[in-house]
Amino acid sequence: MGRLAVRRVVYSGEKYSFESPYLNDGLVIMEGVNGHGKSTFMNLIYYGFGGRVQSFNKHDDNVSNKHNEICNDKNNYVELLIEINGKEYELTRYIGDNLIFILGEDEEVIQTCVYRKQSDESTIVFSDWILSKLDIDVFDIVQGTKNFKLNFTDLLRLIYHDQATEVDKIYKEADNSNFLSDSLEIRKAIFEVLLGKTYNDYYYTLGQYKLKLKEFEKAQAVMNSYDDFLGEILDYDLENVVHIKKMIAENHEMVEKVQLERNLVMNEESNADEVWQLINQQKALLISIQRDQDYWEKAKVLTNQSIDKIVYLIDEAEKELAEIEKIRLVNKKLKLFTPNTCPYCLREVERKKGKCICGSDILEEQYEKFFYTDEEYLDILKVRKKSIQSMNDLLERKNGRMKNIHSNIEKDEKEIERIKKYIADLSKDVTSNYNSAYVRQLDERERELNARISELQQAEELAKKRDTLVSEVTSLRNQVESLKIKVDVFLNSAKEDMLNKKKDFDEIYSDLMQRADGQCYSAYIGEDYLPHINMGQYRERSASVPKRLMYFLTLLIESLKNDINFPRFLMIDTPNKEGIDKDNLIKNIALLTEANKYNNDNKCPFQIILTTGIDTYPEDFKKFVFFKLEGENYLLQENILEEKC
Repeated sequence: MGRLAVRRVVYSGEKYSFESPYLNDGLVIMEGVNGHGKSTFMNLIYYGFGGRVQSFNKHDDNVSNKHNEICNDKNNYVELLIEINGKEYELTRYIGDNLIFILGEDEEVIQTCVYRKQSDESTIVFSDWILSKLDIDVFDIVQGTKNFKLNFTDLLRLIYHDQATEVDKIYKEADNSNFLSDSLEIRKAIFEVLLGKTYNDYYYTLGQYKLKLKEFEKAQAVMNSYDDFLGEILDYDLENVVHIKKMIAENHEMVEKVQLERNLVMNEESNADEVWQLINQQKALLISIQRDQDYWEKAKVLTNQSIDKIVYLIDEAEKELAEIEKIRLVNKKLKLFTPNTCPYCLREVERKKGKCICGSDILEEQYEKFFYTDEEYLDILKVRKKSIQSMNDLLERKNGRMKNIHSNIEKDEKEIERIKKYIADLSKDVTSNYNSAYVRQLDERERELNARISELQQAEELAKKRDTLVSEVTSLRNQVESLKIKVDVFLNSAKEDMLNKKKDFDEIYSDLMQRADGQCYSAYIGEDYLPHINMGQYRERSASVPKRLMYFLTLLIESLKNDINFPRFLMIDTPNKEGIDKDNLIKNIALLTEANKYNNDNKCPFQIILTTGIDTYPEDFKKFVFFKLEGENYLLQENILEEKC
């Protein structure tokens, strides 16, 4: 558990300056009249901790409530002497700058930045530095597509009881207030990290899990896109790398055999009888392929006829479907006809069973089919749609068949052309002693094999890329599953711990509230960790002052009783808001000393910095006052310039 205290606050500029005395442990009070600088003092501390104070923004012309003394000053800065776990550090932040310089006990200066976008290898984030010193892990919070780290200023929302926040709220307003920064999930995370030690492990692991899950989903999407890409550029299913390597090796072996055979043929003399025999063999092969081509041509004609017929049937079925739909809608809206309605005058008639309105004999079932109910029409439409779907499936299969037929015809045409050319070349070799036709055929075969090897090598690269993606997705999936298990383990442990802490919090908070507010009989925190007073009954707005103040005090007391992340440090700025009378406010402030009961002979030191009005505290609290602002004694005093001789 880390412990934080502010020991000295310094403001320095060319025109104005201020330096507080050394601030002790326990309760320390700055009292003063309104407008003399009490809130400015608290803002200087918050600014020094990396917080955003809009009134200090000298570069923003749109700020309506600028602090003129600070914004018009030059070379001005805030300097805080703080203590963390017994070690002192000096923090310096210039007004209008987002760098914080840290001077440690070893006299080494560390440069840090306020915002993460400024961070680089040489400059760390101030929030990360101070949280690490307080033994609080820095973790990511992921909400939808956005993720960010929980900062020290986020935790200060339950440490700094400021004056600007609406009295009916508990948490200090976020520096960049929006639906994300002030969401229930963020506020619960702040409370749970400060109060529940094990929740820090949970949120850290949850952040890692959500980030890894996003990484996995992105890798999975890339994998799916790559599969779609392969489907578009390849007309076959890509084999795995092992199988492709095997096929490449087999094709290299065939190339070597072709080269060996070509060398043998080139060294042998041609025999006319053998050439004629080879020509006859090629002619027989040509006739066989031509017969095969005739078969595919006939299959093409028959398949085309089938496709045309199916297309016609689908078209007719869709027209019929549209007509039935129109009839259903007309019949549903107008209800013109019934089995006993004359189609001309629309009058009801008495019709004998088995007879039409005109008197002709009919089958009753056939007669009634023109007067379906809406439910029967819907059943008919379902049947028709299913029939159309079946015909579309058949059409798709026929188109696939046609594609296969065209492929075979094209292959046969190429083979026929090759054989004819080979026969022509063989005919030239009849009177020659050199089998040039066979050599050219072997050359062509080698070119085909090399082309195939090139295709396989390209396929190997595609398969390797796919294997890399698959390996990455598999690894990420395993990491996500492992982190999910850890998240569940930490969550169960944290929930059990928080249940006990929440029970203890309710007991302390209820006791403090009943002592602070004479009309309070019930006080507890709900599942959102926000307080509920008197079972949610309406109270005057002044009753919200103790409601918020006692909430912050309870958090401090919990840090004194238990080993939690809350740094045993409170900043309370002028809590007299919304018309609370002075006596009740003093009674509330008097309860701040309840924290002393848990100090255990200074074994659990704490610090509460309080600003309040003149004498707006119990009489025995005067010993805690370290500074008084009244009359001409403002917080920021003009520097006295030495006269030149």
